[in-house]
Order: sequence, then C-alpha cells, then structure tokens
Amino acid sequence: MTGTNPVSSFSGSSQDDLNSLRRICFTGVRGVGKSTVLEEIDKQSINMCFASGSGMLQDIMGEAYAHFEFLPENEKYAYRLEIREKLQRIQEIHKRDLLIDSHLTVYNLKTGDIDVIFTHMDYKFYTDIILLDSYPERIQDHRQRDTKKKRVTDLEIIRWELDFERQKAAEIAKKYGIRFNVVEMGEGATQNLERILVKLQ
Repeated sequence: MTGTNPVSSFSGSSQDDLNSLRRICFTGVRGVGKSTVLEEIDKQSINMCFASGSGMLQDIMGEAYAHFEFLPENEKYAYRLEIREKLQRIQEIHKRDLLIDSHLTVYNLKTGDIDVIFTHMDYKFYTDIILLDSYPERIQDHRQRDTKKKRVTDLEIIRWELDFERQKAAEIAKKYGIRFNVVEMGEGATQNLERILVKLQ
C-alpha cells in the first residue's frame, strides 16, 4: 500500500474501469486506533492506494483546520464534497483499489449530537465499509492519553458513539448495497484487516 498525493489528471480511465475498483471506507470512532492499525498495514504488500480524509482536509484548510468542527454545517458539507472529488481523482490516476481512513459518524462538539458525515455522493462512491470496533474503556484510555487533541472522555458518551457508529454502518451498508466488515480492536486486528483487504482485491 502506498500513500498518494496526485498533482496531475489522468484522462485514459473509463467509468467501467473505475466501477471495477473498490473504494473502502475504513472507519471507527475517534481514538479507536485506526492510525495504529493502518501504519502496520502500510508495511504489508497490499496493492492499494491509501488516503486519509482528515489529512486531505488539513491540506485544504491549512491553519483553519483547527476550527473545522465549529464551522456552519453547509461549509463542512462543502469541504467533504471537495474531499470526495479528490478521492475520485486519486483513483482515476492510479487505477487501484482505494482504502480511505475516514469517519462515518462524529460527535459534534458544537451541538452535542452525533453527525453522520457521509455526503449524498458517498453512498454511491463507496463499495465497502470496514468498521474498526472496540470497547468504551479502551477508547477512553486512548483519548485521555492523547493530550494533543480535544476529545470527549465521558464514558457514557463514548458508549453512545460506539453504538451509533455500529448501527449506522450496518444500516447504510444494507440500504446502499455496500459490503460491510467489522474488525475488533486488540490482538490480531492488523492481521484480520489484512485478510479482509486481500479478499477484496
């Protein structure tokens, strides 16, 4: 798997070519450990492109990224659409399956609600959802140790986040015909994810 940062367009790909490729949303609540697992996966010989939704958002917004969660909802939605277009461009250029480190839902610090952050374009874009799951106490411990980011550490809210993420992932996958897999965090998580990715290729 290799990271990509394309700067040019590719004109030779057809829509049929793109339709035959996978577009995998790798999701999980904040602090579940997605980045750790993906760092291990990145060392394996998996013929996929990797992209980070939050990384792309930081590149687009620059220093303003720190205030993203407090923007009006229509502005946040517009940024998400821009990321979606950039992801499609990556796949058009490299013509490989695409694994996206993303979020399906996020706890909204401004409203106290949990938002589903898929755009109307994402339901047709993604072919697969892989949910990295865990238990509340593990998430809480990770968030408390990560002092660089402002994250909710209330155990009841974390339980709510986990339950909501599981429910919405299953609902969306069923409604839109998206393949759905769950990887339990803990020993063997990286190996389990690798097996799923190999089967998808």
